[in-house]
This record gives sequence, C-alpha cells and structure tokens, in this order.
Amino acid sequence: MSGLLIGLLLVALLGIGHHYGLMGVRSLKPDGGRRPQTAILVTFMGLLALHTLEIVAFAAVYRGMIAHGGLGGFADADVSWSSLIYFSGINLATLGYTDMSAHGAVRMVNMMQSLGGFMVLTWSATFLYSVSERAWRT
Repeated sequence: MSGLLIGLLLVALLGIGHHYGLMGVRSLKPDGGRRPQTAILVTFMGLLALHTLEIVAFAAVYRGMIAHGGLGGFADADVSWSSLIYFSGINLATLGYTDMSAHGAVRMVNMMQSLGGFMVLTWSATFLYSVSERAWRT
C-alpha cells in the first residue's frame, strides 16, 4: 500500500512539474508565425529536456527507495545509476518491460510511473502537435 501512495504522490508531482515545464518551453519558443521551423524545433528540444529530467528524477526516487531498505528493490539486478536511469526511462516511455524485476513498494511506483509517463507523453505530443499545426498553417 505504501508503494501505491508513493507512486500516486510522485505522479501528481510529475503532472505539476510537467505543467510548469510546458509553460517554460512555451516561453522559450519563438513566435510560430515569424519563425515556424524554429518554434517546432525549440519545442521538440524543450520537451526532450523536460522528459529527460523527469526520467532522472524518478531514477533518483528509485535510488532513494533502495537506500531506505524497507521499500523494495530489484531482484538480481545491477542497481547502478545508469541502470536506474534506464529502468526509469523504459517505465516512462513504455509499459515498463525491462530485464530488471522490481519487488516491494518499488514495483508499485514502477506501475504508477508507467501510468504517469503515458499521461505526460500524450500531453507533450498534443502540445508539440498544436505548435506544429500553427507553424505549418503560416
């Protein structure tokens, strides 16, 4: 149950952070009417940076959960920083099928990260589409 609550909190924070990240990307992009290609590329690169930051943040959470001890971990897996980033990235971008098998509360956070990843990735795709559609109209 603690894993589900932790995961729910993290996905809520992911949504809040993603909202403000999108606002930041929007403020960085040039006007699509005057520089349409640049607006699309800045949006794409901003979203890439935002999602990379989200992946690394979840990897840090997994590392903290493992260090805590009683919140689960990974069975027979390398838990190096690069492995945790890989695990987090697969969870955010897909349904979380990796060669790393989570157990305990980490497993529930894994599931919630997949749900949150689906939500923010579709949100980002819609955002990129709207920028592109406006730029291509001009």
